Amino acid sequence: MTAVDDGSLWGNRDFRLVLGGGLINNIGDWLLTLALPIFVFTESGSGRNAAAVFLVELIVEVLFGPYGGSLADRWDLRRTIISTNLLQAVALLPLLAVHRDRLWPAYVVAALQAILQLVNDPASFALVPRVVDESQLVEANAANSTASSLARLIGAPLGGIAVGLGGLTTVVVIDVVSFVSVAIATMFVRTPTSSLARGAPSDDDRPSSVATGWREIRGQPALVGFLVVETMARLAFAMFPVLFIKFVIAELHGGGAAIGIIRGCAAFGGFAASLLVIRFAKRSPPEKLMMWGYLGFAVVAALFINAPLVTDAIWVYLVLFALSGLPNATSQIGTSATAQLLCPPEVLGRLSGISSATGAIGAAIGTIAAGLLVDHLLIIPLFDVQALVYLSCGIATYALIVRRTSATAAGVRDV
Repeated sequence: MTAVDDGSLWGNRDFRLVLGGGLINNIGDWLLTLALPIFVFTESGSGRNAAAVFLVELIVEVLFGPYGGSLADRWDLRRTIISTNLLQAVALLPLLAVHRDRLWPAYVVAALQAILQLVNDPASFALVPRVVDESQLVEANAANSTASSLARLIGAPLGGIAVGLGGLTTVVVIDVVSFVSVAIATMFVRTPTSSLARGAPSDDDRPSSVATGWREIRGQPALVGFLVVETMARLAFAMFPVLFIKFVIAELHGGGAAIGIIRGCAAFGGFAASLLVIRFAKRSPPEKLMMWGYLGFAVVAALFINAPLVTDAIWVYLVLFALSGLPNATSQIGTSATAQLLCPPEVLGRLSGISSATGAIGAAIGTIAAGLLVDHLLIIPLFDVQALVYLSCGIATYALIVRRTSATAAGVRDV
């Protein structure tokens, strides 16, 4: 039973704690996500070195992703989130030793953060359906998306500015505060969050094992389609950071501050999308939100990427990137709610972990391709390829998820 005080989502104290903790954590994540590759790129002058930061994270995801989700399903979610956030704060400290001639601690931190996130992220994902009613999942994910947009609006510009003015020391201080704040907020969650898995922990047939989770997921075609789409989406998302940095520097003649400010503008579109979804949540099937989000993303991305053929006025890119937040938030709200509705709750952590692993394979392809090609090919045609992947995600969502869920619903009605 969820900790709902007055029957509404906003009267739910535990949801407010989860939402607030996530907001603070996402600000720190955006700051680090922007600051670390920008620092490596500007200090080394190499797109490959910047791409290596992402590649380290992806290798960890491929190797350990399903196991992180399995641990999240096996352990108490509240304690897991508290512990991993505190450990992530400590794991930031090697960044204090990074400088132009010693970049390797940055890759160590990237690996440590990735390992801890593989447990933290599935636990955080599985916590949402514990603290809200099933009928409120789309609305809850829309609220989380609004918080993520706000975090992006604050964290992305702050990351570019912080690394430019204060270096990585400032980044570490802010990010440590964010992780500790999430741990403190989670301590006050009252909803029971113990593991739903039961059974002996000695073989692959235990309810919390990766193999058992995969068998259950594989038996649901729409969930398999979900994994396929998310793998494709991760490929596109992984291509973006390095291509975007090169795009702003080469085509718009901007620096770290411009990179952060432009990326932060997506938050405005994200706000609009989240508010619309909250308003129409009860009549918005999440799988269709996911589909239209990816299709819209492809259109806006194509406009943004090819705008230098017409103008390099910075306000144009601020507006276009703000518009990109609308389909981005819509697709992410739909993605989260689709997984939470289709997946049995006792397997939700493993779905998140398996999605991390399969998605990391796609992301590794995108990261390696971007890192190898960005220094040798024209940036606009290379960036256009990424927009085509978004288009493919929208088409695949319709074919593999929307049609399958519609067919299942029709079969239930016939029975």
